[in-house]
Amino acid sequence: MKHKWMVWPLALGLALTLAACKGSDPKEALVGTWSAQVDVMEQVVEGMRLTAPEIADELEMESFNIPLVMEFREDDTYTLSVNQEQLDQTMDELIQKAVDATMAYMEQALKDQGITDMTVDEALAQSGMDRGSFTELMKQSMGTLSTTMAQQIQTEGQYRVDEEKLYTSNSTDLKPDDSESTPYTLDKDSLTMDFSDVEMGEVTFTRGG
Repeated sequence: MKHKWMVWPLALGLALTLAACKGSDPKEALVGTWSAQVDVMEQVVEGMRLTAPEIADELEMESFNIPLVMEFREDDTYTLSVNQEQLDQTMDELIQKAVDATMAYMEQALKDQGITDMTVDEALAQSGMDRGSFTELMKQSMGTLSTTMAQQIQTEGQYRVDEEKLYTSNSTDLKPDDSESTPYTLDKDSLTMDFSDVEMGEVTFTRGG
């Protein structure tokens, strides 16, 4: 009987040791869905300055966030995608801000030309347009941008992970090699990945999506 009582602490200690080893597996801590918001407003403004610098200077929008969703699966595959609904909402806001900026620019242009007897709406009317039709035109020219952006970001493949780096491939049939790696830190429900190689810098994901 004495020896039987000694077995329990030994078994409990072994179970706790195995549990600790299991919890330290970096893959196990990574599996699940993660979401992040990446602000690319600076890049948006820079892009607009190439085609419409006057509008870019008038654009009053603090941020343009791309909502990323990343999922790591038990079968060593992953997906990186965009929350299309959230991105469309952000794009709608950008389009409206671009319309407002255009109206402000046109109003100032009329003043600079000494035209005081014509409003922006009257100037648009001379082109057979009004604010509504101009907004629709802007949506047509910029509306497909969110879909194109999402398609470019959409990625899936295989992954493996160690304590410091995440290795990925761009195909679910291809195992990752050592050349495609991303430094990361994982703190419970916070995953920070270093995308400096693609000029995004550090992106922090939170568990859930």
